[in-house]
Amino acid sequence: MPMKKSSLLSCALFPFILNAAAPKPYEPSTQSLIDALWNKASHELSASIFYQQAFGDEITFLDATFLGYYSTARYNGLKAAAGMLLAAPILDFSHGHGKTYNDVKQIFLFNTAYADYLDNRLGLHAIAGRYKANSEWNTYYSQGFQVGYSALPYTTLEFLASYGSAMVTNEYVTPFRTDLSSFGTYLLSADFTLPKHIHLQPYLYFTGFFTTFGVKAAMSYYITHDIKMETKLHVAGYNKYYPHTFPANVNHKFELAAHAGSTNQDMAGIAWLEQKVKYLDLVEAKVGLIGVTPSGAELIDYYGQLTPFKYTVGMFWAGAITTYGSVGFHWDNLFEIKASVRGSFLPTGSVTSFEIKGESEFPIWRQRNRYGQLKTYMKGKVGLNLTGVYNNTPAINFYGGNQYTIIRGYFRISI
Repeated sequence: MPMKKSSLLSCALFPFILNAAAPKPYEPSTQSLIDALWNKASHELSASIFYQQAFGDEITFLDATFLGYYSTARYNGLKAAAGMLLAAPILDFSHGHGKTYNDVKQIFLFNTAYADYLDNRLGLHAIAGRYKANSEWNTYYSQGFQVGYSALPYTTLEFLASYGSAMVTNEYVTPFRTDLSSFGTYLLSADFTLPKHIHLQPYLYFTGFFTTFGVKAAMSYYITHDIKMETKLHVAGYNKYYPHTFPANVNHKFELAAHAGSTNQDMAGIAWLEQKVKYLDLVEAKVGLIGVTPSGAELIDYYGQLTPFKYTVGMFWAGAITTYGSVGFHWDNLFEIKASVRGSFLPTGSVTSFEIKGESEFPIWRQRNRYGQLKTYMKGKVGLNLTGVYNNTPAINFYGGNQYTIIRGYFRISI
């Protein structure tokens, strides 16, 4: 939703192994151009091995991924960054369903290239290029620009224009796609801070296939000194105008989903209730309920979404009722474990899925500098993931199969 003063600063944060191509949460500013370009600039080079063992209609593969990232420090409010990735398949097995490695991973992608401007005095923050977005219905890497204005009392305004979206994770790397619109998608949103820690967040989202208008209401409160609760209510309308013919370069799964939804072009509605509880910065749990009217909002999550799940097949299809829960444990950026489960119940069947992941980061080479400070020159990260999707409905999974259990693991070294 609408960005706070620091949200564009961290909009390229990425929770997976591929975070080497994204900015860090702390980015220093400087008055020296040399410091901005070199002394206080940041960079990261990494190499990783990733393995996916699939049971069902997904592929099994082993690959290596190489990442490079460079970011200047902020100088007179301006900073810039660039990042790329190169994936090299080692082994892959299709299990007889025809899918290959090239169907799930782009071999090379220049996924980060942006300029970022921040002026706290004017309440202005802007970013343009290729960057990691984190807005409603647009959470993948975006190609375009985003502008935020926060100088008004208790109000933040945001405008996002996207001319392409790329999903970049351990297991999926897509090119920048323009399937939702060849002339761009546009999100206009606001965040109004009300008394009693209440936020009201209206938005309007335009694409070439639908227009969505919605509002989120969120209220945060403490029940003890260490336990924080947050209640969210999200209501949206979905006006679709799906065409009957598509350009030749449109993603086939996107086209199938649009054809399925074109049988009922009535206005759709989404109602979404979520309750979150957080203990310090250690434990976080969520439960949620999502309901979609019979006309469906099949394409709304094509460029991403803000649920606890990476794969939301069926969740926003016609007549779907989804219940979900998730719990996560986080320890000082060193160890994280998270588990999520959901059931989506449609008139044509049901979709059940779960995602369990654990990640740990550790130093490999540390040494004290001339000031006696301990500095990490090389670090490692290891992760394990178990995912299951069991779909007996016509709903299309944009990124993956319909019936599978997958075990994923990786090891990364970065400098």
